[in-house]
Amino acid sequence: MHPHFNKRTLCALAALAAAWAPAQADTSTSSASIEQFQFRLVDLDLNDGIAPWITFGTDSRVVRSEGAGQVDTRSEAGSTSIATQSGSAGAMLSDSAVLARSSVNHLPLDTANHAYGSRSSRVAEFVLSPNTELIFTGIGRIAQQLGVQFALSEAEIKMSAHLLDADGSWSHQLNKNYAVRYGDGAATVNLYGSLMSDAQQRRGAFSLDAITILSGPVTSVPEPSTYAMLLAGTFMLGAVARRRKAAGARAA
Repeated sequence: MHPHFNKRTLCALAALAAAWAPAQADTSTSSASIEQFQFRLVDLDLNDGIAPWITFGTDSRVVRSEGAGQVDTRSEAGSTSIATQSGSAGAMLSDSAVLARSSVNHLPLDTANHAYGSRSSRVAEFVLSPNTELIFTGIGRIAQQLGVQFALSEAEIKMSAHLLDADGSWSHQLNKNYAVRYGDGAATVNLYGSLMSDAQQRRGAFSLDAITILSGPVTSVPEPSTYAMLLAGTFMLGAVARRRKAAGARAA
């Protein structure tokens, strides 16, 4: 063994190497999106003399991000964003996409509760022609990578739609819902669903949602410099011990 590296020093080096990897995972992230959203119409009765059509009514859109006591929201297509030292949140909405993301930075010795969340949501009402199939498609993505455990963590997407009977009750509906909660995970899914009207035109609505949340107490991840300071202290203690031992040997 090298004279300058005793067993205690080698143990400290091994501990530093083992601790270095988790020290790099200092940010937790959550993301959710529905992209390339579109719809198309299919004529279910080619002999009724009616070409397929759809008429849109109220189209409600909400984009919201919040964190560290701040809120950024808008009720139209666009984006929102919040960024602080402890984390960030952002969302975006367009005719063909809804996206949300959240992140929390794990600062050294930080024991505070943090909550960052985003939501991108669209609800559109419509009237569909008789004997028509309305097909919805899109690409959904959810991902979550956590450096620590949260009280609440979620990445979720939803695509839903329904048609109404003459009396206002739901006659046909679809619901696609995917989520990652309380852990790491990622998925990409091809979203598909359809509604079909009967011999009468029907009112209906569809909705899209992308939601991310990171909230609750987190365990701080020490910076690499913290381990370096501890290792330096170990070296100093080892050096002092060796000098005392050498001095005692000379005195004897």
